[in-house]
Amino acid sequence: MAAGSVVRSVSGLRVLAPPRLAEHSGAMAIRTRLHLSRRDERVLAELGEFLGELASRDLAERIFLGAGHTTEDFAQRKRELTALSSSRWAGTITRGSNDQWALARRAQAAHLAELEQAIATVSARLAVPVGACHSTTRIEGYPSQAARAAKQRRLAHLQAEAARVRAAWEQGHVRVVRGGRRLLHTRLHLEQAGLDQAQWRRRWREARTRIEADGESGKRHGNQSIQITLDGAITIKLPPELAARHAPWCDAHGRYPLDARCAFAYRDRQWRAQAGAHRAVGYRIAFEDGRCYLTASFTPARPDLPDGVDDAALMAAARAGGVIGIDHNSDHLAAWRLDAHGNPTGRPHRIDVDYTGTSSRRDAQVRHACSRLIRLAKESGATALVIEDLGFDTGRESCGWNGRSGMAFRRTVAGMPVAKFAARLVAMAHRAHLAVIVVDPAYSSRWGARHWKRATSTKREKTSGHQAAAVVIGRRGQGLGARRRAEKTVPRKQTEAVPAHPVREGRRCATTHPGTGTEDHRPPAFTTQSDPDRTPTARARPEDRAHDARRRRPHATAESAQHRSERATDVQTWTQDSLPLSD
Repeated sequence: MAAGSVVRSVSGLRVLAPPRLAEHSGAMAIRTRLHLSRRDERVLAELGEFLGELASRDLAERIFLGAGHTTEDFAQRKRELTALSSSRWAGTITRGSNDQWALARRAQAAHLAELEQAIATVSARLAVPVGACHSTTRIEGYPSQAARAAKQRRLAHLQAEAARVRAAWEQGHVRVVRGGRRLLHTRLHLEQAGLDQAQWRRRWREARTRIEADGESGKRHGNQSIQITLDGAITIKLPPELAARHAPWCDAHGRYPLDARCAFAYRDRQWRAQAGAHRAVGYRIAFEDGRCYLTASFTPARPDLPDGVDDAALMAAARAGGVIGIDHNSDHLAAWRLDAHGNPTGRPHRIDVDYTGTSSRRDAQVRHACSRLIRLAKESGATALVIEDLGFDTGRESCGWNGRSGMAFRRTVAGMPVAKFAARLVAMAHRAHLAVIVVDPAYSSRWGARHWKRATSTKREKTSGHQAAAVVIGRRGQGLGARRRAEKTVPRKQTEAVPAHPVREGRRCATTHPGTGTEDHRPPAFTTQSDPDRTPTARARPEDRAHDARRRRPHATAESAQHRSERATDVQTWTQDSLPLSD
């Protein structure tokens, strides 16, 4: 969920992006295990090795062509593969090679942008003396000479790495490892990985095996290369070379029927509707730890929206039943139910998560948290979930200097699967007929602690800062501000200004004329009780004290950039809305 360029107001605060509905294409992938016979294992192993060799050859050619790849080059690549397999297998292989090159190209561009941002950040801090702070940009120098020297070496390394990546980008050269770079490096550290050479080779062969067939709409059961009937019978179209080798087991068209049967335990009804209507269904056969798995991916037909339904109507329908604001943290999720008017109802909910461990364990934690949130929305009657657009794309160097605190912060941020959580939540909420609203994350914790932490706390239970931030996130999803109430402007009397604090003789006092906002530095009129021509010094009025408090507190105007028609909530006279806050 990418964050664009930061737009700031005159006061220097970020201008909040408007809330938006997270779109979901509806695509889904379901997986099942295939129990193969010895003959099936032999045929699929030969097919995977044959197609993997063609994919490696095509990917190498695609990388060699680089950014100068043309439509004629693509057609030539597909013709060469068609002569060895079939047009459908060739189309799947060339499409996969193009996708791998494009993914590596985007990763290369992101890596170059991160290097350039890190170089700019380090250079700006090196330009400031040790322990000093720039008067204009407020950029702080490094705390010690040792840290500064380390960052100078770091800058030289970043500049060299950026020059190398930039040269590769201009040439259109990328690096792709079929099977995964991490598994390739594991070959050099078998003892640390707890593997022997045979186990590693088996994993390497399984990772590089590729039996994948794209779906075709209008064809029988949605696929011609790997065809699965509604009763679970699987038929695979073999290339001519393999079909001739296994001719006794194939039909006249080179189709091999597997002894294994396919049965999906999850989303079987959707798959049957897709395959029964002869819409496109893609299949992929993969091997993991000696087991064979089949994955079916498809996009169900979406119902057409009635005429006159636009984005505003969809957003209004999503907000109609109230929302649940979600504050995502490294160890838990804080969620609070808000009614249709932005009032928090009941007490907040805390969902503990532990993202440490393997990727499969982290994925299970994400799925568990999403299930809890959807169950909470269903039980409370909410129609939308509101999350923040967390990108964490500010670069590693801007997350603190190279000390223990900065490294711990970067480690915490890197351990939060925000993209995976958002994608999984959107997909699961779509199937549960719930909307997901994405809002800007700026200042949610600050304003939540300021406006909602104390107001929602009780004698028995205190509201945390994360729970208060969940209220602000939910209100932003509803198009409301962070404040609890609307301001009632109280006009001041046009009288002489009175100093806000008692003054002593011989001291100058800055007074503010009501309604003008200008300061007048002049000696105050000191009076005594014995002088009949002068009046005693009066005490400061409440509105003057409030105005002086605002003038002395610069952070009191932090929210004025987002609510320019209002002032700070803790220094004015307020009247409650017609809709009271819920208990």
